[in-house]
Amino acid sequence: MKTLIIYYSKTGHTLDAARDIAEGMKENQVIPEIRNYIEMKYRDLGNYDLILVGSPCHAGSTAPLRSGIARPLERFLKSIPRNFLQGKKAAAFSVNAGLGAGNTVRSLEKLLKRAGALVVYSPGPAVKAGAPLSLWRGPDYNSRDREKLRSFGKQVASNK
Repeated sequence: MKTLIIYYSKTGHTLDAARDIAEGMKENQVIPEIRNYIEMKYRDLGNYDLILVGSPCHAGSTAPLRSGIARPLERFLKSIPRNFLQGKKAAAFSVNAGLGAGNTVRSLEKLLKRAGALVVYSPGPAVKAGAPLSLWRGPDYNSRDREKLRSFGKQVASNK
């Protein structure tokens, strides 16, 4: 199964989360590619069977005013035509420094469904790391959250 973990990360926490999810997936013999969304065109997503999307939470606690998804990633996901991901499986995850990551995960899942993907594990995990409104790397997430991400990867990979 060809698998992609696509993410947006300014400080590195969401990339770390993607790497931990990949570690969990490897336990079920699924080796994902991890790519920054900026390296991709939406057409590239058609080459994968399973797509995981991760975003930091940006003002996600202000729902319904904002989706919580980092704007550049949100624009990318909205550029995917309806039903382009038909027949693909997908999942979402988020990293937050304050509140609202659950809203961010739901918003990501909604955009994946809009693109036609089947969301296989919902809701995806939301872990706490960083500092609110930060442009620099804040505190890392704890070992319990790290295990949560690995477990998520393992579960998604077993739902082939």
